[in-house]
Amino acid sequence: MADDSSARPAGGNAVAGIRVIEYGEGVACAFGAKVLADLGADVVKVEPREGDPLRRRGPFRADEPNPEASGIFLFLNANKRGVTLDLRRKEDRTAFGALLQDADVLIHNVVPKRRAELGLVSADLTRTYPALVVAAISPFGDSGPHASYEAHELTLANASGWAFLSPGASPHPELPPLKAFGSQHGMQGGLHASMTAMAALLSRRKTGKGQAIEISEQECVAAMLEMNFMHWTYSGRETSRCGNRLVGPWFILDCADGQCFLVCVEEHQWQALVEFMGNPEWAKEEIFKDRLARGANMDALYALMSEWASTWKVQDLFREGQQRRIPFAAVNRMGEIYADEHLKSRGFFVDMTHPVAGSYRMPSVPFRSQAGSYSLRRPAPRLGEDNANLVGPTATPPSRDRRERANDPMANLPLDGVRVLDFTWAWAGPFATLQLAHLGAEVIRLETAKRPCVTRSIPPFADNQPGPNRAGYFNQYNQGKRSVTLDVRSAEGAEIVKRLVKVSDVVVENFAAGVMPRMGFGYEALRAIQPDIIMLSISGYGQAGPYSGYIAYGPPAGALAGFFATTGYEGLPPAEIGISYADPNAGVWGANLILAALLHREATGEGQYVDLSQWEAALMMMGEGLMEHAMNGRTPERIGDHDPQMAPHNIYKALGDQEKWVGISVGDEDQWRALCAVMGDAQLTDDRRFSTMALRKQNEAALDEIITRWTSTRDRWETTRALQRVGVAAYPALSNKDLAENEHLRERGFLVALEHPEAGKRIHAGVPWTMSATPTKVRRPGPLRGADTDSVLAELLGYSSAEIERLRAGGVLG
Repeated sequence: MADDSSARPAGGNAVAGIRVIEYGEGVACAFGAKVLADLGADVVKVEPREGDPLRRRGPFRADEPNPEASGIFLFLNANKRGVTLDLRRKEDRTAFGALLQDADVLIHNVVPKRRAELGLVSADLTRTYPALVVAAISPFGDSGPHASYEAHELTLANASGWAFLSPGASPHPELPPLKAFGSQHGMQGGLHASMTAMAALLSRRKTGKGQAIEISEQECVAAMLEMNFMHWTYSGRETSRCGNRLVGPWFILDCADGQCFLVCVEEHQWQALVEFMGNPEWAKEEIFKDRLARGANMDALYALMSEWASTWKVQDLFREGQQRRIPFAAVNRMGEIYADEHLKSRGFFVDMTHPVAGSYRMPSVPFRSQAGSYSLRRPAPRLGEDNANLVGPTATPPSRDRRERANDPMANLPLDGVRVLDFTWAWAGPFATLQLAHLGAEVIRLETAKRPCVTRSIPPFADNQPGPNRAGYFNQYNQGKRSVTLDVRSAEGAEIVKRLVKVSDVVVENFAAGVMPRMGFGYEALRAIQPDIIMLSISGYGQAGPYSGYIAYGPPAGALAGFFATTGYEGLPPAEIGISYADPNAGVWGANLILAALLHREATGEGQYVDLSQWEAALMMMGEGLMEHAMNGRTPERIGDHDPQMAPHNIYKALGDQEKWVGISVGDEDQWRALCAVMGDAQLTDDRRFSTMALRKQNEAALDEIITRWTSTRDRWETTRALQRVGVAAYPALSNKDLAENEHLRERGFLVALEHPEAGKRIHAGVPWTMSATPTKVRRPGPLRGADTDSVLAELLGYSSAEIERLRAGGVLG
């Protein structure tokens, strides 16, 4: 196994020197390894002899298939080396073992029932290679009643509860739940794998030992459902994709040349909008008096605003509205994203040249940092490109010193000893620090009674009784953290912050760009206090660029990133995707970057500042759409729950009320024959219209009608179990109530019910991964506001009881 030093990243990148082996098919492991490769790791992609199926998926230039020029493959596999091995063959297993012998991390997405035949049983691997971190991604995790279930992206959209909520505010209850564009569950599985793998590497530097990680794609997304899950567990409300939003305005408006999205969360935004529209008389009517009244009368509001919006061009309305601090967002298509001035100013897209695919532009990374040079160093590998160097007969294993620390038996959690000062609020920032708390960090959340976090003041509340400590939204995304109330704008409050920085490792904030420096807590000020501090700023558009001062929330980022333009029913307009996906996605990206920064600090002693753009993080999950434009200059068409290649592939009506649906997707001819057998329709098997995948795709409408007649007379779980028994991917579209009662999630321990002092024992979404050597779990419920103020000041900063009482009396601790 020859050491190809030319493939190594330049020194200074966060995970330079780490070797990663990637094995599997499709999106999940490729994306997880891509994150590490882009951060500087040396990644070797191991494909089967015939290549990763993504090579045959496209998009292809001029729609001409070429396994060396698939857009999604090129996107997911830049910065990697590539070899081909057949792990069913003994000699190839030996070569694979040689790769693992010198590796730090193995990321794969081989399903549990196939691991033994390929030699990928996690316990066996960690026994054979004690220092190896094995991150195994699968649809439903390694254990539980559904661990062996077949799954495609559609299956997981139903199983996670996301599809049930999409499209948001749908006026079409007769249409099925809707899968968001792309392979979001696979990408989240990969993003969680890179995060936990880096956490395990930090642990290994203390213990000298690797471990096995398992990631459930279902759970990764089930943990991201905004407040929807808690609506059931806190107030018994089953949320749905149908109906209006709670607050208004919140909708997509037709403009002269496209669509624009608008959401006004705060009253001053509505007042600015009214002035922008020329103070129309109708805006003074009682039915529009506040955001809740406007939400209840959304149809009337939409009709009145549509006439006004139709006179505007999209980009003009977006920019003019944002100049007035109104949260407009263009419903971007792919070409508009590539042409955007802000993304150009930040260098988000880069030019690549591939020896077969030619030249194209693709996303780089969604952040900026002064600690390293992050770039796309090489294009995706051709099939077997590095066989001669890495697995051929002349390959020789390199020697390498991992420089691990001596064994520390007291290191029980990956982030034991790491302290995080949490300035975040709302969702994106708290979701980042939630991951760190899950991994064992001490997270100290700074709050103020003068401006409490918005998530403490909005439903659902325990038993529908409002209170800052009874809010399910806050309690879900702040599990495991401590709370300190502090007036940081007072002189003594600022001094306490500085003393906390002195004893912290990480600072995280997600205010608007420039707020922290104006408060006196910018990175340079913090670094003067603690030279190796790591600081993460999450903002809508990043800290620099033409849009850096624009108002940003998660839903507008989804519109700007192209999710709305590519998600929707065939023949109908763009659709919202049901949840504010850009928020938790930015949170997981943020946690990844903090872990990379901690690894960098371990190796170099240097802290760093990381500027993460929520919009750019969302764009990283749009690889299929962006590469369609890169290859062919177009935006993917909206195709509902259909797939560009597979058929049948849809969500079908099941027996029961209008909310009962079941997804079915068929990936090959064996699964097609199995589906026909379960349906008991001999004529269907012999019908020439459906004899091949291509013909089934061609006659998809007729096929969907036949399957609907069958599913609509059967219970959704009856259909699921019958099809899964014969290896066909199927799963009901789960509501929040279904998730809370799901036998698989319950048996796996994903559903957590800790006693909260005010909310009582409520079910929350827990940790979507397991770690064999450093078991992670939710250690405490979300904190009461200010519950830890006294203990933090006394234990960490040495304040006496008298000093604390004096500060409280003076309003500093509030």
